[in-house]
Amino acid sequence: MSLKLYFAPGSSAFAPLIALEELGVAYETHHVDLAAGDQRKPDYLRVNPRGRVPTLAVDGEPVTEVLAILTYLAQAYPHSELLPLADPLKLAHAYEVMSWFASTVHVAFSQIARPERFADDDSVKAALATPGEARFHRTLTDIERLAQGPGPWLLGESFSAVDAYALVIWRWAERRQIDTAGYPAWSAKAARALARPSVKRALRREAAAKVAA
Repeated sequence: MSLKLYFAPGSSAFAPLIALEELGVAYETHHVDLAAGDQRKPDYLRVNPRGRVPTLAVDGEPVTEVLAILTYLAQAYPHSELLPLADPLKLAHAYEVMSWFASTVHVAFSQIARPERFADDDSVKAALATPGEARFHRTLTDIERLAQGPGPWLLGESFSAVDAYALVIWRWAERRQIDTAGYPAWSAKAARALARPSVKRALRREAAAKVAA
């Protein structure tokens, strides 16, 4: 089986990148330079017609959207325990959190970072930033509440795809220069995740892509 991840450094593709490193399987990466508009070029649109990252090509067949990619990897490599597949209730809670990340947290951040997804008029784009900022801050408070739960990780005793996905949001908060010290429980769990070998390797992959660009 061949795996190829199309990703952009700093994007939500960081979660699948961590997951692949957790698995320890062979995979390729393809850097999609968002600033250069690679996501809108014909070569990439043939891979993902929506022009978004990430995309995971499995034997050449594309799988898009973070949640779908993480689900595929967890089920294709169940030894990894990326998701609690053996416990239906815990699995439901994992999907609950990750669906909320995708449908609410990511949308709030996109209002700030990608206003062109919501409007063409420049004045409307500018008007989206303020409510987007407020919504994004509210979601961080919700993640802090989640992080206050028992155990070293967001789902309890085991590192999971939820922790990988949450690091995407953590980095977005840092990019917005938000004082993450205001989220002590999440800070502790994020620091633990950032110290994980798989995460360090994923960060090196991103850094290498930036240098090569």
